[in-house]
Amino acid sequence: MTAAVEERAAARTARASGRPVRTRRRAGPWLYLSPMLLSLVVWVYGPLVFTGVLSFLDWDLTSDHKPFVGTDNYERLFGEPEFPREIRRTLVYVALMAPFATLVPLGLAIMLWKRPGRTSDIYRALMFLPVVLAPVATAVSWHFVLNPLQGVANAALGGLGFRDDRNWLGDPDTALPVVVAVTAAKIIALNMLLFGAALAGIDRRGIEAARIEGATEWEITRFVVWPQLRRTTVLLGFVCVVLAGQWVFTNVAVLTQGGPDGSTDNVYYRLYTYGFTFFDIGAASAAAVVIVLALAAVFVLRVVVARVTTRLSRALTR
Repeated sequence: MTAAVEERAAARTARASGRPVRTRRRAGPWLYLSPMLLSLVVWVYGPLVFTGVLSFLDWDLTSDHKPFVGTDNYERLFGEPEFPREIRRTLVYVALMAPFATLVPLGLAIMLWKRPGRTSDIYRALMFLPVVLAPVATAVSWHFVLNPLQGVANAALGGLGFRDDRNWLGDPDTALPVVVAVTAAKIIALNMLLFGAALAGIDRRGIEAARIEGATEWEITRFVVWPQLRRTTVLLGFVCVVLAGQWVFTNVAVLTQGGPDGSTDNVYYRLYTYGFTFFDIGAASAAAVVIVLALAAVFVLRVVVARVTTRLSRALTR
């Protein structure tokens, strides 16, 4: 009743002032959204457009002269062997990181969820510890641990009777797996926490009912728990595809600088090298645009696959 009276009063006021009520109603939501939209324009879409413009220029970050070079930066990017090779190596990072982003944290989260108590909480806190540590400090610590002459890793292997002179970060055969393993410790901990949040929404009465019916723990996990975590697993797998190259960036920059012989390089570190080692801002911007377009293609593919899967499941259930 009060709202209707206020609305009639607003209408009379608007008619009196010559402004239609409908226009004011339409403008209201946009006024509330304007701070967020302004932030997106300033911090996301504005720099994205600026990067696209820079990709058509030849600029060294300091000169006032920025000649327009058209698509030369893109042609040079794909004409040289480095960038296509780093794209393939980024896909290798994604493939190696995927189990550590999905299967390993999923298994750990289920095991801890099935055994609630103080011991599980302590174990979960210890597992989460690498997430809160500074990435650069953690990478520097691993540099000392993996030192071929005085590192703890070789000393421990020597104590067990294995070879103790391996240069883990200087050997092209071991450098990339080591970078993946060092990065995986943090990703496992973070995704285990996310799986734990998803498990908190599962009704334990269904688990108890399955146990009363005589189901084994594997059958409960396979047919009761896992179906309810499928969406979370797909989401974290998608996040891994998008961010795996960025996850390893800090460890690549601190531990190997892309070496030895480019064996640990990827598109993100290559972009950084173009921009802040060679000061080739045009090539760096072109690489950034290519990465954005590739990620957009992955997102569109994910939406299409999700819609097709939904339609197929609906068709099968009819």
